[in-house]
Amino acid sequence: MKWRVLVVDDEETLQTTLRDTLEDEGYEVEVAGSVAEARRLIERNLPHMALCDLRLPDGNGMEVLDILKRKEPRLPVLILTAFGSVEGAVEAMKAGADEYLTKPFEEAQLLAVVARHLEVRRLRRRVEELEGASPRPIGMASSFVKVVELAETVARSDTSVLILGETGTGKEVLARYVHERSRRRARPFVAVNCAALPETLLEAELFGHERGAFTGAVRARRGRFEAADGGTLFLDEVAEMSPRVQGKLLRVLQEQTFERLGSNQTVSVDVRIIAATRRNLEADVESGAFRDDLYYRLRVVPITVPPLRERPGDIALLAQLFARRFAEQFDRELELTPETLRCLEAQPFPGNVRELENLIQRLAVICPSGVVTPRDLPEEYRSGGGLVVGADRLRFDGTLAEQASAFERMVLEAALERHGGHRGRMAESLGISRKNLWQKLKAHGLDDT
Repeated sequence: MKWRVLVVDDEETLQTTLRDTLEDEGYEVEVAGSVAEARRLIERNLPHMALCDLRLPDGNGMEVLDILKRKEPRLPVLILTAFGSVEGAVEAMKAGADEYLTKPFEEAQLLAVVARHLEVRRLRRRVEELEGASPRPIGMASSFVKVVELAETVARSDTSVLILGETGTGKEVLARYVHERSRRRARPFVAVNCAALPETLLEAELFGHERGAFTGAVRARRGRFEAADGGTLFLDEVAEMSPRVQGKLLRVLQEQTFERLGSNQTVSVDVRIIAATRRNLEADVESGAFRDDLYYRLRVVPITVPPLRERPGDIALLAQLFARRFAEQFDRELELTPETLRCLEAQPFPGNVRELENLIQRLAVICPSGVVTPRDLPEEYRSGGGLVVGADRLRFDGTLAEQASAFERMVLEAALERHGGHRGRMAESLGISRKNLWQKLKAHGLDDT
């Protein structure tokens, strides 16, 4: 889809410059020189974003701002103002404008601002689409899309699945998705955290027990396998199981039968097993901590969920989704500014999606204005957005020009890696035009990267 940008300014030279600059970046541009002309264009085809001068022959930009915001309150409007009329731009911001630029401005600065606001709009639209769709695990990174596609494929069978990934990556969400896409979706999905219970209690939790089977068993109780009959049993942190419980689980996988604790009566069940762990199960098998026969039974189809740091492009999407969810939950406004999203995208998030979700929930509770700026973030999340080059890669020999050139190359290599070679995002993060970026990449032999 091509983004449509409306430029409202009565200076013909600036009109031409803005049109050429934006069209070179692939935007569809319409130009108006007055409030009346802008109104006609808006009525005919609402733009995705508008750049508007404050001073116009038949009125001012505030009128255009009002027309646009009445049509679409979240449509980004960028005010263009001369140095002497900054006060008016500030008033426009209070009236709903999203940002202002003081003339004259750099081409790269303009393109960065436009790209940032349209990216937020794209993410917001994507969030709305996802919220209205089935509970599909959320992410657009190619590595994550492949995970979801594999989950959809395996859902069509009854085979065991082993989900691998760090804490907080969404292993249970993926397991639920497999269940919801399977023929068992009308039957129960039962989740058990194997790390949360000691051996005896975990065994009783899974397989049930008769009255008097152990101290405290005052009445008979069916276990999670029976509760999940016909459906799916999700065993989180399966690597924490004791050898005894591992043996009983293996039997269920092989025969679909077991006995409750304190009983000799065999119980038959029809249950699909999805297991998950954050540990290296292969290493546990080699050390003898985990049964190799159970390991191979569980990992008929292994699925590895990538950590959030390996899909930074999904951070803003998830943050927007969580913001909408918690805004609704707490019945309040919650908006993340583009600068805030950039800060978040620069974070490693060792706790992955769960850490990001908890952070947004915290902001929904403590942020007084409802608009989250970088200043509202906890201190440990405020840094970032820039490129970091390790000190171990720097060399302090050669002429100043040689050292400067070497450092520039390292910055470009870091930008290539961080943005996956996307030239537009690289230029924006480095604060230079695409043309300048291309020249620098070519000079360093990186233009084919």
